[in-house]
Amino acid sequence: MLRKIRILLWHIVSDWEARLYPYEKEDRNDYYYTVKNDDTGENYMIIEWIKSFDERIQRLQDEMIWVQSELRNLKK
Repeated sequence: MLRKIRILLWHIVSDWEARLYPYEKEDRNDYYYTVKNDDTGENYMIIEWIKSFDERIQRLQDEMIWVQSELRNLKK
């Protein structure tokens, strides 16, 4: 008898939990959201936006390495 009461209470509480915290209904793929570029007015998915910044950072790092090597050559 006590077990049936506990199961009933568990079902009630889990129903309240599902109503109060609807995490299952949220979109877990946040990177599919789009952002708007204010300069061009184009819309990008966040994952594309992150990849473009990664490419820019990589290019800047390559240029910094090249400049440092040129400075070393000038000091010689």
